[in-house]
Amino acid sequence: MERSVLLDLLRIIAIVLVFVAHFGQLLDTQAGTFFGIKNFYYVSLGGVGVTLFLVLSGVLAGLMDMQRPIFYPTYLFKKVLRIYPLYWMTIPLSMLGYVLNGLMMDGTWMTLFPNGFVQDISGSLTGFYALMGLWGGPYNPPSWFIALIMTLYIVFPVMAYFMRRVPNTTLLSLLIISLLSRWYVGQYGVPFVPSNWFDDIENWAYQLYGFMPGRPGDWFVLCRLFEFGLGVWLALTLTPKVWAIFNDLPLWLKRSISVLSDLSFPLFLLHYPFLFLAVWLSELGMNVSVAIVILIALLLLMALYVQKIDNKMPRKA
Repeated sequence: MERSVLLDLLRIIAIVLVFVAHFGQLLDTQAGTFFGIKNFYYVSLGGVGVTLFLVLSGVLAGLMDMQRPIFYPTYLFKKVLRIYPLYWMTIPLSMLGYVLNGLMMDGTWMTLFPNGFVQDISGSLTGFYALMGLWGGPYNPPSWFIALIMTLYIVFPVMAYFMRRVPNTTLLSLLIISLLSRWYVGQYGVPFVPSNWFDDIENWAYQLYGFMPGRPGDWFVLCRLFEFGLGVWLALTLTPKVWAIFNDLPLWLKRSISVLSDLSFPLFLLHYPFLFLAVWLSELGMNVSVAIVILIALLLLMALYVQKIDNKMPRKA
């Protein structure tokens, strides 16, 4: 299949929404506020961007992985090779941002392994901090997305099996599962995880803000099945002409869009630990808008560097 400019544009929109929300929260503006239904789907614009990322991931899985038989071990290994090398390259940069934040903003050394060496190393390398109840960990909060997307890839072959046979019924079933899961998790947390009275009090306090401790509504796979499944359903339902709707743009513009689209994932993984730089530069007297532009330029350079190394890595499985 020819590369879809439409999908590239949507991926760029998703990362822009994430940036707008996080800069809005950093600068305490309206752009960073949360909205929606508390303890159900209570998000900022960044949360909308993540939902778009999940739908697009489902679309790509439907377009690419459902066109041939899936041998599960090979399929899963390819997903690991696709996600983890780039993610691992961002870990030392995230830790650097974590340390610099303490030094430059407060003049203090941050505790390098605040949750203990073993837990922080394992949480960082796997990206599964969320399953430890720590959302994205101390270095890079958005890294909770790694746990979610890998879990969705794990269950995708089962989803694909039913999507091929009864796509509409499967999509409706995924919607029901996600709605019920969001309601349950928003009220009680992750199922089958025992809690004590202190946890219950903490859960009650967090619910007033709109989500449970550790934000399980973000990363618990049953809550996000519909978003990913919607992408798979769209891939099966829409014609190839839809995905090629912008493919007649000038070549130079298509290339520019594809470059920015490819940078969306490394930008997602890299931006949060360095947001403090915009505040630091503004406190030195720099105009806030200029500080944001400089930070975005720095992030683009880091993302380009990481992406360039990642592109050279072997992907054969």
